[in-house]
Amino acid sequence: SIDLRIGAGAFVCGEETALMASVEGKRGTPRPRPPFPAESGLYNCPTLINNVETFANVPPIIRKGAEWFAAIGTEKSKGTKVFALAGKINNTGLIEVPMGTTLRKIVEQMGGGAPDGGAIKAVQTGGPSGGCIPAEFLDMPVDYESLARVGSIMGSGGMIVMDETSCMVDVAKFFMDFCMTESCGKCIPCRVGTYQMKQLLELITKRAATPQDVAQLE
Repeated sequence: SIDLRIGAGAFVCGEETALMASVEGKRGTPRPRPPFPAESGLYNCPTLINNVETFANVPPIIRKGAEWFAAIGTEKSKGTKVFALAGKINNTGLIEVPMGTTLRKIVEQMGGGAPDGGAIKAVQTGGPSGGCIPAEFLDMPVDYESLARVGSIMGSGGMIVMDETSCMVDVAKFFMDFCMTESCGKCIPCRVGTYQMKQLLELITKRAATPQDVAQLE
């Protein structure tokens, strides 16, 4: 049987130990490891914790075999990946593609390109802590290794498209504001650092920043 629980809903509860604390009715705050969940997890019991996408891949692998799954994707990034495609794009929604599919195919063929035939400026992957990939890399394959080379991550599969009307500083400020708001407040870099970076980005968007402010942000 499957027992569904509603968690706290905060972004930090995507971290496994914070998620388990939330299910237990506690504040969703990450804890140090070890002990790892496999040793002491939910209610101090050994716990197997994975994303729904991982569990969804298990039945077809059992039915068709590991070799079938390994034949999909690239040499190092196997299988498929589900992305939440959003932003300045004609077709939004959930898509599933083999690892190694080019960013251009995802954005232009599946997403339908930017509205009104506009040009793509960048694609952000990996959620709020991910990276923005400039349009010059649209022909890159989307896999773990390629994303790391351009300074981004796969993360949970978020993929937000920016077109030529998007201000990248506003985009950075939006994600920094999210990180600041969703911080659990446990550690100083996250609690104080996100606030300071948000203030610096505010100065840039208001055209009031100095070269020293930009250097401090970097």
